[in-house]
Amino acid sequence: MNYRRAVLSGIILWSCIALTFFILEHIPIVKDSLNIQTALICILIVFYAILGASFYYKKGISTSGIPIGFIMSLTAILLDILIFVPFVEIPKGHSYQDFFSNPLLWILAVLNVLTVYFYWKKRFESK
Repeated sequence: MNYRRAVLSGIILWSCIALTFFILEHIPIVKDSLNIQTALICILIVFYAILGASFYYKKGISTSGIPIGFIMSLTAILLDILIFVPFVEIPKGHSYQDFFSNPLLWILAVLNVLTVYFYWKKRFESK
């Protein structure tokens, strides 16, 4: 397992999600609807996870997708703790508890792990 590549994949994932949230908060109809934002992010995270997984597996590393997906998700959550919550959520009047008790975060983490797992399975198990 290449931990450096896995963490970099998590940074790619987090950057894509953070950028998407930033963009969605500036679209008139979408910015007022957390449900629309949630639906869009749940769809887009599949593509972002594939992007991160393709970066990780680019060098032919064949580590199972589950631990890679977990490392990517943990990296993204750590970046949320260090950057997103203090600089975006707290100024909006939210707290760490608000952020981490939102089921969306955990749904996204699970979707990421499952996507990376299925990406790995399709790429390495079908050979």
